[in-house]
Amino acid sequence: MKVGSQPVMKCRAGDLLFVYPGTPHGYGPGPGERWSEFYVVFNGPVFEFWLQRGLLNRAHAMQRLAPISRWLPQLEAVVEPGLPPSADGMLRRVCRLQKFLADIIEEPELEKVRVPWMETAMDELVNGHGITPSSLAAKLGLSYETFRKEFTRQTGCPPARYRMRRLIEQAGVLMMERHLSNKELAETLGFCDEFHFSRRFREITGKSPREFRQKARL
Repeated sequence: MKVGSQPVMKCRAGDLLFVYPGTPHGYGPGPGERWSEFYVVFNGPVFEFWLQRGLLNRAHAMQRLAPISRWLPQLEAVVEPGLPPSADGMLRRVCRLQKFLADIIEEPELEKVRVPWMETAMDELVNGHGITPSSLAAKLGLSYETFRKEFTRQTGCPPARYRMRRLIEQAGVLMMERHLSNKELAETLGFCDEFHFSRRFREITGKSPREFRQKARL
């Protein structure tokens, strides 16, 4: 089975799809499946040059990126609501996107030098009760500066920012699945109070918890 001249490929959680203008394509979940997706649309002379030089390749429309928790923060940083809609803000977005693309191109090399504690660190930051980036560094036997620099290099996101993004992701899921209030979410996820939770939620998502709930119900 093909779409145009392209074969049909099975997608899994963590796959990155490149959709090029002028190339026939189609994608979606299989029968009885559901998925969520995060996408970025971009163009311009920089990316046309990448395509001409073969760094972006139409023949390789799908790339496996795992774990998701490592790569998603880099894509989220490209569209971070806190960046201003100015020339400076747009330049920052382009630079972040170029870094993401460069990192996935170099992924085979990065695999050779990936530090052994990275998976543990990502899990502990999200699920470790009461743990902080500095206490986690000590637990791993590292200075905080060494831990912070290597974590940021590997994930594209500082430890504290990574932790907050993952907590806010969990909050979004709990809102929809268990319909928890802001106070209940703050207590469940370790925020000092519901006002602090609401402020950080808006900072990360660009929406208040109330706006998020309303949009999710549409």
